[in-house]
Amino acid sequence: MFRTFLSCLAFVAFVLPVCAEPTITSTEMLIRLTVQPMHAPKPALRYLLLPDLKEMTPGNPIPNYLRCVLDQDFTADQETISRSALRQADRAARMDKPDWQILLKLKTDGIGLLLPDLQKMRQVAAALQERFHDEAAQRRFDEALYTARTMFAMSRHMGEHPTLIGDLVAIAIATITIAPLEEMLEQPGCPNLYWALTNLPDPLISVNKGMEGERVLIRSEFHELDDREPMSQEQIEKLIFHIDNLRKQERKFDKKIDGTRAWINARSKDEKSVEAARRRLVEFGIAEERVKRFPADQVAILDAYREYEERRDEDMKFMNLPTWQVEELLRRTKRRMEPSLFADILLPALEKVRRAQGRLEQRIALLRHVEAIRLYAAAHEGKLPDKLADIDVPLPNDPFTGKPFRYKFEKGTAHLRGTPPRGVENIPAYNLHYEITLRK
Repeated sequence: MFRTFLSCLAFVAFVLPVCAEPTITSTEMLIRLTVQPMHAPKPALRYLLLPDLKEMTPGNPIPNYLRCVLDQDFTADQETISRSALRQADRAARMDKPDWQILLKLKTDGIGLLLPDLQKMRQVAAALQERFHDEAAQRRFDEALYTARTMFAMSRHMGEHPTLIGDLVAIAIATITIAPLEEMLEQPGCPNLYWALTNLPDPLISVNKGMEGERVLIRSEFHELDDREPMSQEQIEKLIFHIDNLRKQERKFDKKIDGTRAWINARSKDEKSVEAARRRLVEFGIAEERVKRFPADQVAILDAYREYEERRDEDMKFMNLPTWQVEELLRRTKRRMEPSLFADILLPALEKVRRAQGRLEQRIALLRHVEAIRLYAAAHEGKLPDKLADIDVPLPNDPFTGKPFRYKFEKGTAHLRGTPPRGVENIPAYNLHYEITLRK
């Protein structure tokens, strides 16, 4: 089911970031980078990490990405994408109007919506990452940056997918682009990318389209739930059967939990409970004269769905705030409420998606620091800064705290650390530690 798959995807995509020579300590993931001091290029935006307008062509990139996989003649044990096929991905990344063409199915298929294209996109991204690794290792910087632009543009196009799963795949593609980018920064002669990183959109991947799709997808799952006309008993029983199936598939329904009919009976047979539910539905916006005509069972189900939408929006309303504020507000509003017919099984994993987005923001912000340190060293006879305040270009704060990153200069090495979100302090993947030394 949708929610189970979403949680698994989030875990698989983000349990460990892939990076240059990582070392896992007890609570940290150490990333050692040996870099060369380097001034900013002139002009400052000579190098970019997204295609600029002069590279763009009209068209829908999505079918062109998918052709990279569909046109391949894979063997049983070899699923690689040819370099000629990846050139198709390069062209797709430079098209200007992404359209996944699944809006109508989103409105009709509900939670059963099939998303086979997402795995194909991950496959294309993995092949592009391999190409990026090779180009970085061979110091073919212009070609490597061309691939970086393809991958970051591809991740942005994925962010236009109208599902939260699509957003997670978008974030995963952007995240795997960072590993070869870090490798490239270690190569002698690598241009400084501080301004290229600074000019990436913030956030790089928006989750707005996925949240909009979430609202459409869930409502389409309950198109038989009528808020305009009284429902017949046959219609209500059919809806109850459907809800029971959802609860079973989400593993929220077993012999220890009352079935949907028992849940409804406990409310619809209580006159005070029904009247309170009718009042809430009127306050929600359903005309009072209509609500009076609804049978008690219908009132109980509509009220449960109203509660689900309210609880969903209580989380969604925070999603475009800065990451550290989202973390704090979601933590503050978490509470155990009465068992809910819909909310217990349908609330999206917004906290996981937003945290994944925050981790990507943090990685990009840390790389901006690495490049700012290279700028400083180039301007100060190959010396590392004693403190971040010594650096004279703007530095982003840690997305998870809203405060400066932790920095320490010790014995010729700069130590740059991100702060993990509360609750995952002992998980190395959330404790990034960049150890930066200068190439002699």
